[in-house]
Amino acid sequence: MQAEDRTIHFSAELIHQPRELDRKALQRLYFDLSQHRSGAYDSTDFTNPVQPRFYTRRPAKTQSVAMFLPDRILLIEEWADIAFSDFLERVRTVAGLAVKARGVSQFVAHTGMVRSTFALSHFDDARVFLIDHACGQAGRVDPYFKRPVAVGGLRFVLPETNEHAGTFHVIIESFRHSLNEVFVEVKGVFGRGPIGVEDMSIVEDNLRSVRAFIGDELYNYLNQFDQPRTPPAT
Repeated sequence: MQAEDRTIHFSAELIHQPRELDRKALQRLYFDLSQHRSGAYDSTDFTNPVQPRFYTRRPAKTQSVAMFLPDRILLIEEWADIAFSDFLERVRTVAGLAVKARGVSQFVAHTGMVRSTFALSHFDDARVFLIDHACGQAGRVDPYFKRPVAVGGLRFVLPETNEHAGTFHVIIESFRHSLNEVFVEVKGVFGRGPIGVEDMSIVEDNLRSVRAFIGDELYNYLNQFDQPRTPPAT
């Protein structure tokens, strides 16, 4: 398996006590963010009064979004074209300025999600790799479903432990946009205690742990199956 994955999505939720959405405060926030390279967005959308957002659209379906809900701030990089370190800087900048606009002093919980793909080295079809090879389901699916499988894979929920913060929700699937790539998604849910904006390094470390889980644990897990196949004995 190719060691370097291709990241396609970063997102984070910063969850706080519910507050009414103040349009004027958010408009001031938009201006304040425009003064920072890591926090600037090109446009605003207040069409939905309970879900206003700032956004930037770029070619190839890439977009950056900051969405404000009554109880959380949602930051999204879709079809991401920035480095993960730049995303962390954006999270830090937006959180630091948004707490005043939202009238909060801390975040009661937070989540982080990373989506990525790995290119296979010894299989041409990720569905065959995952369903038939990794899961040992060759010949056990088609007779019952009686139709082609477009996407198949696995799902895990890994609970928080004393050694590992956060509950990790893990999805591994064949990637519908590329036949020989495996799609992976890890969402970490962190809620051990409230975090003040002065302690955003805790949030950043937890987001890094989500990213690292893909590059380390998930890569090693999948790579054990992506090995040269021994031809059957004659």
